[in-house]
Order: sequence, then C-alpha cells, then structure tokens
Amino acid sequence: MVHAPAPTPPQAQRLRVLFYLPVVTPWWFTHIVIHLIRAMAKEHEVHVLIPPLWKNTGIGADQTVLIADLPDVFWHILDGPDHPQLRIDASGQEDLIELVRQIDPHLTLCRSADIKTPRRFPGTVRFIMEAAAPPLPTAPECVWLAPTLFDHGILPDLSPNEASRIDDLALPLWPKAKDDCARQSRHAFLKANGLPTDQAIIGLPLEYEHEENFFNAHHSFASNADMIAQITGQLSDDCVLAVTNHPLTSLYGDTAEVEAAIEASQGKAILLGEGEEAGSTTAELARHCDGMIVGNSKSWSVCAALGTPMMRYSSFATGDWVNAYHALPEFLADIASGTARSACPKEARRWFLYHLTNCLIDPTDPSLSAEHLIEAAVQSAPQYRWTQIIERYQSRLEEAAA
Repeated sequence: MVHAPAPTPPQAQRLRVLFYLPVVTPWWFTHIVIHLIRAMAKEHEVHVLIPPLWKNTGIGADQTVLIADLPDVFWHILDGPDHPQLRIDASGQEDLIELVRQIDPHLTLCRSADIKTPRRFPGTVRFIMEAAAPPLPTAPECVWLAPTLFDHGILPDLSPNEASRIDDLALPLWPKAKDDCARQSRHAFLKANGLPTDQAIIGLPLEYEHEENFFNAHHSFASNADMIAQITGQLSDDCVLAVTNHPLTSLYGDTAEVEAAIEASQGKAILLGEGEEAGSTTAELARHCDGMIVGNSKSWSVCAALGTPMMRYSSFATGDWVNAYHALPEFLADIASGTARSACPKEARRWFLYHLTNCLIDPTDPSLSAEHLIEAAVQSAPQYRWTQIIERYQSRLEEAAA
C-alpha cells in the first residue's frame, strides 16, 4: 500500500500554515513544536490553535513564556467550556471548523488524536508524530509529518534511480543498526528474564497508558490488561507471552492492572524487567522471540528490521512488505509449524532509509527551515539533500558515542 502524494503547497508564495494542537503535552510543546513554529514563522503566516492545559495537554503558563518573542504568530486559545472535547472528537464543533475555514490554511500540522476534525480542514493536513524507528537510533525530539496517525511501513512509489540511491545510502548504517539490537545470546536472554526454553516465546510490547495519552482511543483493546487477558486466553500450552511495559508507563502510569492480568494468566504471561536503556528489553525480545504482537507503537519497526514474524492489532494500514498477520489463530499456527512469514529484508532496509532521508525532522537542528518542513510534509526531499541528511545523521551518532 502507498499513500497518494499530497498536493504540493504553493512554495513560491507566502503560505498560511496552521498548527492545530489539542493534545500537545508541555514537553512536546517545549522541546518540539515551538521549534517547528519558529522555523515556519520565519517565512510564512502562522496560526496556532491550542486549548488551555487539561490532563497535561494544551498550553499553560510555563509554555506562554516561550511564545513572547513570536509577535507575528496568530495565537487562538480555544478556551471555551467544551475545550476538553477537542481531545476526543471536535468534528461537530462548527464554530471551530468555521474559524479554520476563515484562516484557510494551505498546510495544517496537527498534534491531535482526533482524525475526524482535521479531515474537515481545507488544504494539506499532516500529523506531528514521533519519528523513532528502532533500531535506527534517533533523538527523542525527532518527529515526522504523517498523513495519518499510525500507518506503518508505507512506502511511496520510488523510481529505480531513487530506490537504488536509497539502497546505497543504507549500506554503512544498516548492519550496525540491526546488530545493536542484540547484546545477549538467546539462551542468556531467556535465562535472565525467566523465560522457558521449551515453549514458543510470543512478545507483547505494551503501549503507553496514562490520562494524557489520548491516542489510546485507537487501541484495539479496552486496556493493556484487557489485551493480555484476551491474548493469553487464546494461547496453547506450548506458548508463553513475554510482556514489556512501555517505559513511560513505568515512569508515570499505573501498572497495577497489568500486573494483575499477568498474575491471572497463571504462567501464560511473564512481565519482563526494564533494560538499562528505554526500549532495550523490547529490542532484545524482538530479536529472540518466535513472534511478536504489536498495536500502534513503534515496536513494529524492530520486528520489521530483524525479520521477526509480526501480528498487528490496528485499524491503521501496514505496508504490504511487512507481511504482518492480522488474525491471531493464523499467526500462532504458522509459528507452531515454523512457517511464519516476516518482513521483506530488502524493502525493510529501503523503508528505514526513506524514512530517515525524507520524513525525519530534528527540531533541535539549527539549520531547520520552513522549506525543510514543507519538504517533509509532502515527503519529497530532493536527492542532493539525502547525502547531507545521512552525513549529518552519522556525525551526530559519532558525537553521541564519543
């Protein structure tokens, strides 16, 4: 599956750019979105629609000081009595839709878990999403401008020249990125985590559960605990579910229900401990498990990179090359028979490098410009910039390792 290319905004003129931010957290606003606003406002007319702080989303006093030096940006604080509804579904709020129509943006950049409302906006709409694609290391601030929330592994149609160039750029990066996922042998990993050696290991990385995460509205289950209960109810005795918590849930959330679901599974599910680095246990699990079940989290990309069979619970699209399963009985049967399919290695390498060269945005990059953001929005960075992006990326990896 490919996304149809977006209409290119008219770059020869001054654009109207709208930032629609109903579920931006203070951290995201401070470390990510304010930098995008600054870069875009240097060249174009910028409007920001944002509600007041509620459930750790929106704008509060600590963020308003960051916008004092942006007098040319038009700020619209959506502080009506129904502003909490903006986080869920504001598609019926006609006064909001009319305001956006009056602004008439060429491009809208959203931090929103609500898909229905932005679909009513004029112009090109993109969602500001986390760009992490392990095993490629990226800074936590990196984002990409996605056509929708959680379509994973979608590649556009590339010309033979573009595909060949991306394949060449992957050569110095790809082997090391995959090797960095495994610091232990399978035997050592299973032993360290209390996992059996005589059963199939099915990995399950859980998604972030917290009141600020309105993206959980798109979870295929009522909760992580419900997901564990329903999956373990379908496992045979020759399988065990190896569960990893999302690092942010461990830090800020309540894990009691998950722990209770693990206990209730009577040994069919085992909760793994956290690694030294966020996500490191999940990466190791993806390397050593027989198959992994994912939802909308970024853990899908580790499976794709490593060739780990993957079952995905999601209403969003998955690239055909990923070869993801969408029915648990079929997935478990193929694992049991040793015939489980996995991602195409060549297409995996190509997707990761396309993502790095055409999609990934580092808000802390001092050279970030409105032009770069518009390129990322339409996913059409010119080839001459690909080499520059890779060189800068490699340089930052070396700096981080020094």
